[in-house]
Amino acid sequence: LAGGIPFLLYVKSLNGDLGALHRDSQVRGYLGILFVSTIAVAAWLFYHGGMPVLSSLRNASFSVVSIMTGTGYVSSDYGQWGTFPVGFLFFLTFVGGCAGSTACGMKVFRFQILFRALRCQINKMVTPHAVMQPSYNGAKVSDAVITSITGYFFLFGMCFVVLSMGLTLAGLDFVTALSSAATSLANVGPGLGPIVGPSGTFQDLPDAAKWMLSAGMLVGRLEIFTVVVLFSRNFLRG
Repeated sequence: LAGGIPFLLYVKSLNGDLGALHRDSQVRGYLGILFVSTIAVAAWLFYHGGMPVLSSLRNASFSVVSIMTGTGYVSSDYGQWGTFPVGFLFFLTFVGGCAGSTACGMKVFRFQILFRALRCQINKMVTPHAVMQPSYNGAKVSDAVITSITGYFFLFGMCFVVLSMGLTLAGLDFVTALSSAATSLANVGPGLGPIVGPSGTFQDLPDAAKWMLSAGMLVGRLEIFTVVVLFSRNFLRG
């Protein structure tokens, strides 16, 4: 949990700015998502899985934190918890933790900024003459930042689709291919299904699939844009 918070905020706190963690929108969003996700999964385990309250909270919190931070640990096979937890944890794979931390995924701040930009766009449709600019952490977000984040989401989606299709060509079933592509790009660890799920292993995958997943892990960890720039025509000419 602590590893998913920006390290710079720890330095600020140690230097006397004790409110740095509380003021940061990304940290509040990160902790809020973790809290809501844990309660949602624990409630399912309690009401539908028949787990005791404390066991539900322990298993749910450990799995949610592990997936959002990319720690890769599992304490139980959440693939057997039912459809809702499996789907919920799959989508958390893409979210990740905070920028400037050791966490994986697409990072919370990108979702926050994109949501605020979307809200401004909807409000502009209602009041076309209004001048609106999304803000984040008390500062206005420029159009260049919004364009960059939108481009990142598009590239991530394209990489996810291409990698998933490549894994199906290598012989993986749909669920294994989809979850393997997601977990490699997001650098999470376990996927879904009996092969790469919490109780499975990537060892039995074909060599071609392992090469593709290795490339996916590199692309995802380098935030995609870095890899695109390295292979761009202008960079190669320079």
